[in-house]
Amino acid sequence: MNEAVNITDKFANNKETADIVKVEGVTIPKNFYYVGGTKADGIVISDAKEDKNKYKAETEAGNSQIPGDDLVGNQFVWVPVKNIESFKTYEGYFWGEKDTLLSECKEPSPSGYDKESEEYNLMKESVEKNQGFYVARYEAGKEKVGGVDTVVSKKGAEVWNFIKWGDSMTSIGTEGAVAKSKGMYTGKNGYDVTSTLIYGTQWDAIMAWIDPNYKTVSCSDDSFVKNSEGKGNFDEEKNTNKWKGTIASTGASDEYRVNNIYDLAGNVQEWTMEEYQTTNRVFRGADYTCEGANTPASIRNFYAPGENPMMYIGFRVAIYI
Repeated sequence: MNEAVNITDKFANNKETADIVKVEGVTIPKNFYYVGGTKADGIVISDAKEDKNKYKAETEAGNSQIPGDDLVGNQFVWVPVKNIESFKTYEGYFWGEKDTLLSECKEPSPSGYDKESEEYNLMKESVEKNQGFYVARYEAGKEKVGGVDTVVSKKGAEVWNFIKWGDSMTSIGTEGAVAKSKGMYTGKNGYDVTSTLIYGTQWDAIMAWIDPNYKTVSCSDDSFVKNSEGKGNFDEEKNTNKWKGTIASTGASDEYRVNNIYDLAGNVQEWTMEEYQTTNRVFRGADYTCEGANTPASIRNFYAPGENPMMYIGFRVAIYI
């Protein structure tokens, strides 16, 4: 009988292994589909089966940059993290120099809500185990589903701004960026991922993936993380688009795509889980009223989590397996 049980377990394990799809060693989560792209330049996945392998052939032909115009699902990009020791926050840039805010920032927040540290540790354990995580390809957009605003990560969506972080430092409430991010996938049947508001460590992992010098020495003057001029929706001379001076829809221009991720710089600043000075939460990336040369993608700013929501602040979802 024991031998029969062992054989059954073996076949069950084989089936489970067969059901796991991997691209370059990166696991594609259940009910998500590989769209295209490479580990080096950004593996893109979607939660819509219609998008499956849509740009696989082009990727194999050498073009790993994936447009989003004809994709219908919510899209995410794999961010590799080779060494968990380097998975931490780093000082961003402001006016071409390293900023000075990081010394008063913490993550997870000691002033945060119940289970905040536990949730952070679960995320970090997943990053270490899988050597990376997925980030929403776009700033959070919103679509009406049954008359209710629902979070999407799609090109051409209305940016979800005028949203507070939560009710307070110690309560995420139900209508803030943290709650909306969690509600995208966490605990939903059919998915084996946890969705969260992006963490500061994750934001900086993206910056370091784009430019490894971000972790060690000063970035070059033309580095995206130090100078995002022309790489986002900013109020600057290089922006000749019709939406200059206003918030654009998500992914409005392919010029704003880096490693297959859109709008890390400009458009709206994005809430993170990071704390500043015990009473504020950090947001990143500057906005449409700024200039990319002075306020690049790596910049930090902060605001009280439960205060009146601002036009220039949005958010971005991350997911982990």
